[in-house]
Amino acid sequence: MKTPMETKKINQNLEQGHQEENEKRKQIDPFFIQQSRFAQMGEMFESYGQEWQQPLNHLSLLIQDIREALEFGELSDQYIENFIYESMLQINHMSQAIHDFRKLYKPNKDKSPFSVADSIEDALAIFSPSLHQQKIMVNFVHRGQFMAFGYPNEFSQAVLNVLIRTKNAFIVKNSQTRILELNISETSQYIVAEISDNAGSIDRALMENAFGPCFSSTPKDMDFGLYVTKMILENMGGTVAADNSNLGTKYSLLVPKFHLSEKPFVFTE
Repeated sequence: MKTPMETKKINQNLEQGHQEENEKRKQIDPFFIQQSRFAQMGEMFESYGQEWQQPLNHLSLLIQDIREALEFGELSDQYIENFIYESMLQINHMSQAIHDFRKLYKPNKDKSPFSVADSIEDALAIFSPSLHQQKIMVNFVHRGQFMAFGYPNEFSQAVLNVLIRTKNAFIVKNSQTRILELNISETSQYIVAEISDNAGSIDRALMENAFGPCFSSTPKDMDFGLYVTKMILENMGGTVAADNSNLGTKYSLLVPKFHLSEKPFVFTE
């Protein structure tokens, strides 16, 4: 039988162990988030590198054509107007992509009401070139904004992580018909965003660890996306789950619903 002093020492050691574990989590979690963002940015740069090739080529042809127009006496007010119009179309297209990219990665300091539908649209807008390149058809039909309470940009990043995971599943399994379904529903407490694919089911044994940090034999193949998605949603008071559907995998992202009682009071005369 242990003495009170021994019992106290054991409890102190356990408490110290818990504190050390919490400190480790504080150190590890930012690493996972950073690595996940690097992976996202890599996907974006690869996607937009190909997407921007066309407008850059168009601008190059427009600029080269000025010299020929000058040599053949074709420069006129109308020519210049057309040149400016066509050039600005291409520049605005690329500028909008940069704007979307910066908006997505601008951190939200405080929780606020936000539209889940709009946050999903933001993620789709920035990732649509990559989905289009892989011939993935997206079906996203919603009625209403479905107001949640949390961090809208972080929620978009959580959605983007799932989209990247799904895109990679289509590639690995070499799916011929690639369909991505997105739906929004609500319960009394949560707004639920469901992302379903037809890329085939996940092995049940792997499903249990779907939202843990996954490591492979090479650093290049590290995948922290779903783990970071879980962290983001839990930080907002939500959660995430995955399950096999008839044709593939369904991810359910739950975020707390916005209630009018959470709206800050604003005095108006």
